[in-house]
Amino acid sequence: MLVDSHCHIDTARFNADREAIIQAAFEGGVTRIIDPGCDLASSEHALKLAKAHPGIIFAGVGTHPHDATTHTEEVGARYREMAMEPEVMAIGEFGLDYFRMLSPRDVQRAVFVAHLELARECKLPCIIHVRDSHDDVIELLRAHGQGLRGVFHCFSGDAAQAEECLAFEGFMLSFAGPLTRQGNALPEVARMAPLERVLVETDSPYLVPQPLRAKRNEPLFVKYVAEKLAEIRSMTLEEIARITTANALSLFGLGEPAR
Repeated sequence: MLVDSHCHIDTARFNADREAIIQAAFEGGVTRIIDPGCDLASSEHALKLAKAHPGIIFAGVGTHPHDATTHTEEVGARYREMAMEPEVMAIGEFGLDYFRMLSPRDVQRAVFVAHLELARECKLPCIIHVRDSHDDVIELLRAHGQGLRGVFHCFSGDAAQAEECLAFEGFMLSFAGPLTRQGNALPEVARMAPLERVLVETDSPYLVPQPLRAKRNEPLFVKYVAEKLAEIRSMTLEEIARITTANALSLFGLGEPAR
C-alpha cells in the first residue's frame, strides 16, 4: 500500500489512457494519488478528477512558479473557493524556480507569499517546488510561513539544505525518481531524514525512476522510489510503504483507502 504524494495525472500526456493508468496504479497497491494543480486550469482539472475518483485521487490547487505571471487576485479567489471542496487537500504546487526563469523573480516571490497566506487562511498544507532557489524559499518561509505545514516536493538538495527544510517542524521531504539515480546527494539525505518526515512520489509524467526505460512516468512507478528508499534505510518495502503512507495520511488528512 503506497501513496503517490505528487502526480500530475491531469496532464494531456495521460489523455489517451488516464483511466487505465489510474486503475493499474490502484491494482498495483497505490491506493491514493495527490494531483497538484500548476495553474487555474490544471487545478480545476485535478479537482474534477478527484471528484470522479473519490477516496483515490485528491487535489491540490495552486500556481507553479513557471506560471507565476498568470496568477492574479481573481485566480487566488478561485483557489480559495476550490479549497472549500472536500477533495482539495493542499495548496500547491507553488514555489520558486530559478533554473528556467519562466517568470521574473519578484513575481515568483510575490506569488509564493500569496500561496503561503492562502494556505494559512484555508488551514491546508503546502506543496512547495524548489529549483535553484533554496535560499530564497527558506528566507520567505521564515518570514511568512511560520506555523504552516507541507512538503518540499521532489527534494533535490543536499543534507545541509535538508536540515534547513526540516527545521520547519510541520514540513516533510518527498523523494522522487532522482533518488534512484547516480551522482546526487539524495542517498545521504534519505539516510539522515527522520522517517516520520518523508514521503514518496512520482511527479508523473516526469522523472521516470531507474532502471525503467519508459518515456512517461506514472503513479504505479512510485514503488521503485519506495524500494530505493527501503534499500538505503536497510528496511523492507513493506515497512517503507507503511511509514510513508501514514505520513501522507497525517499531512494531507486523507481518509481510509477506497475499497
